[in-house]
Amino acid sequence: MNTTAQTYTILQLAFLKDIGDSYHRLRWPARQLAAQAPTWRVINLASNAEERYAWAEKADLLVIAQSRDVDLLPIIERRRARGLKTLAEYNDNFYDPPPSSSVADVWHSPLIRQCYERIMNACDGVMVTGPGLKELLGGKTDRPIHILENHHPSPLPDFDEIWREPSETFAIGWGGSSGHIADFLSITPLLRDLARERPGLRLHIMGDAPLAHFAHLDPAQLVFRNWGTMDEYFDFLRCLNLGLAPLIDTGFNRCRSDIKAIEMGSQGVLPLLPDRLPYQKIIAETGMTPYRTHRELREKILYYMDNRDALRRHARRLFDYIRHHRVGPQRRERLQLYSSMLPPAPLEAGWDLPPGYHEILGTPARSTPTVRIMQQAGDLINQRQPGRAQVLLHEAVENNPQHADLVLAEIEALLMQGDPSWRHTLQLGRQRFPEDLRFDFLELRHADASAERFTLWERALARLHREPPYARRFHATEVTSIIHEQLRLDPAMLDVAERVLALYPAAWALKHEVAHCLERRHEDARALQYFGELLTAKKCHEQNHEFLSNTTDAWLNTWLNTLTERLEANQTS
Repeated sequence: MNTTAQTYTILQLAFLKDIGDSYHRLRWPARQLAAQAPTWRVINLASNAEERYAWAEKADLLVIAQSRDVDLLPIIERRRARGLKTLAEYNDNFYDPPPSSSVADVWHSPLIRQCYERIMNACDGVMVTGPGLKELLGGKTDRPIHILENHHPSPLPDFDEIWREPSETFAIGWGGSSGHIADFLSITPLLRDLARERPGLRLHIMGDAPLAHFAHLDPAQLVFRNWGTMDEYFDFLRCLNLGLAPLIDTGFNRCRSDIKAIEMGSQGVLPLLPDRLPYQKIIAETGMTPYRTHRELREKILYYMDNRDALRRHARRLFDYIRHHRVGPQRRERLQLYSSMLPPAPLEAGWDLPPGYHEILGTPARSTPTVRIMQQAGDLINQRQPGRAQVLLHEAVENNPQHADLVLAEIEALLMQGDPSWRHTLQLGRQRFPEDLRFDFLELRHADASAERFTLWERALARLHREPPYARRFHATEVTSIIHEQLRLDPAMLDVAERVLALYPAAWALKHEVAHCLERRHEDARALQYFGELLTAKKCHEQNHEFLSNTTDAWLNTWLNTLTERLEANQTS
């Protein structure tokens, strides 16, 4: 069957932002796909467009990129019942984000992670950028995982047309978004030393403004640009003679792609690549020699500064590899994958768009269907009509049984009515969403007897201990508020409260309640210890309030990662 000769509609729900991922994963490949299959209608629709649900129903192939929109799940199921396929794409390790990333706070929510997993498992396949993500997500889904590499978006000229000989100054550089900050800062001591030794060295940086300050590089040898568009980034690369691509060995970085090497190499810039998983394939296929320590990186920089013929020769070798093997319009794996997912014949869906590539922002949605239902239910509850709210929520759960928020809201409505079936509904919810701890916490809040609470707390604490640190932090407020209230009403919960404090030692309100409980039990020595800790914390807060209020966890964690990498690299050296 020649699918490229028929007018199929490919709908990609895309994040249409002026960032690298948007271009490399969605916009450029979609344009290339439309050129390779000129009878196809290839649409990138903004993922927040109101039209996304209606259009998703009627597309011949639906592609969902980096989505946590659980309201798409009923549509995916209806599509499957009609023989229509859906693909998901995830291009980052959302389990282990770099602290400096703009989405780190969002990804630290286990609830977001669970939404990603539910969508992944509902689709017919998952697309990723490289082997790290394939290995990681292979443990989360039984769906086929397809590696679609990043490529340069357009054909390249001959190497001699773009090669620039180093002048009296030698330009080495790095560019990256906020998520790469720790990678770059890990090598700044080496760069400072090199700059002092080689007055002709010029360090080019493109990134967020604080980088220029915290790199502590000599301003006379530093050329800094603020992070900008992709065109500005490629323009920045064309100023370099040698590129830097440091990569700290983290879970997130192991799941990155090799795109920095492709971007630099396509502009005639030789990147110095670390021996990390994302670069191992391109290193093997081009014969490049990676560096393993900061000492080796330093030696490579000096070698290419002093051996211009080798620099040109090795830059050409990488450029020619990219020109022949990593240019998007020449690659057909996406076309082949999409073709294999199409129905035998296109749907007659009445699209008011001709074949070709279309990029559409659509009508920005103010909320999702679930949010609107939750708002309606909330209004009914405020009007003292929990029964009607429960009926509304039950219908919503029937329509989308994979939306945990709806199930939890229905349980709350049953509780308001005093309906004992809430326990059965909660047990069903726990079975359907085994990783969602909110069902445990809801049951804890409404446990009647101390014996029942102890049993439930044993289970909840055991589960919290198994969670990664960021997930435990996410649940801190709810967990400590539940035990705080229970301890206030029932001193028998003291042992549980202290076990919760062991998990959350900075839960000061809970510590205050525990101290009072101990005093009432005449355990003055232990109460004294807690009151002393509270006083110390209060004085610390008063003395450092301004600094702590203006310093983020992300910033401190970035420096922890940076300095850890430096120490490990120096030990290896």
